[in-house]
Amino acid sequence: MNDNARHSLESLSDSPIHLTPRERQVLLWCAYGKSSWEIGQILECKESTVNFHVANILRKFDVPTRVAAVIRAIRYGMLAEQ
Repeated sequence: MNDNARHSLESLSDSPIHLTPRERQVLLWCAYGKSSWEIGQILECKESTVNFHVANILRKFDVPTRVAAVIRAIRYGMLAEQ
């Protein structure tokens, strides 16, 4: 993981919505535009596991799409500028 990605993950820890460390990783890669399959390859897990985490993220942010979750995370200051 590069320094920018690590910094972004650290900034996610002070958010109004509690995400698990893995959810934070998945959200960050969603922000980079990665598909569930790609995120699974990066994090060395199954695509279905990524989709499980995405579903939890969407529920916690109360949004219908991962793009909306990323936008909300940016609004909350959970994703640092890259």
